[in-house]
Amino acid sequence: MGRGRNAIFALFVFWVLTIALACNPKWVVVQSDASYLSLNQIKGDSLAEALLKPYSDSVSKSMGRVLCHSAKALPKIKGSAETALGNLMSDIVLDRARKIQPEVQASLLNLGGLRASLPEGPITLGNVYSLMPFDNRIALVKLGPKEKKEMFRYIGEHPGTPFSGFELRCENQNWMGFLKGEPIPENDSFYVATSDFLAQGGDKMNFFLTNPLFFDPGVLLRDAIISYMVESQQAGKNIHSQLDNRIVPCTEK
Repeated sequence: MGRGRNAIFALFVFWVLTIALACNPKWVVVQSDASYLSLNQIKGDSLAEALLKPYSDSVSKSMGRVLCHSAKALPKIKGSAETALGNLMSDIVLDRARKIQPEVQASLLNLGGLRASLPEGPITLGNVYSLMPFDNRIALVKLGPKEKKEMFRYIGEHPGTPFSGFELRCENQNWMGFLKGEPIPENDSFYVATSDFLAQGGDKMNFFLTNPLFFDPGVLLRDAIISYMVESQQAGKNIHSQLDNRIVPCTEK
């Protein structure tokens, strides 16, 4: 029964921390981590297993539901200027955001927010939860000219940062945004769809903090991805993504 006592103790600690945070509004969460873990992977005593089995079976059935099919595997890769997985996720967020607000011009995520790869073939609900276990919501932010330029530089200096809606090129060691081959006017504002976490300066995206126009439609990023995948399946289409040179890195002199 040792594992059972450990579980009870862990729940007690979680309860104490929850009460402490609720009573101390000055305390804030500065970092969190999570991942989807099948209940079948958790070992415990026989009593706990018996109690959890009905729920385990139900969760396994739900997480095994196929949402769509992928034409190829989409691995999470670090160190590349762009990735097929990041391109797909940012494209999906932009597509869903424009259904909420047609004026949205671009989307921006962070590579750290994508926690897992997607396999070739069937994509299940469990795959999406593993990919994006956090309950982050879509946020719409209007960047001014200065902040827009800072965003371009941030993307360029953080290889693999997922973005969609424009191209980014390094010209004379400066990061420039382009839209359909034409330079984005420097004095224009830019309407960006991102996550509520990033919109509040998460992952050092401080350029979001100086923009008062912030709209949270209450839609989870994960739910937006799920809806896109389900619609693709219903239309008889596989999801697919590729490298499209949306970012052209600086060349060494």
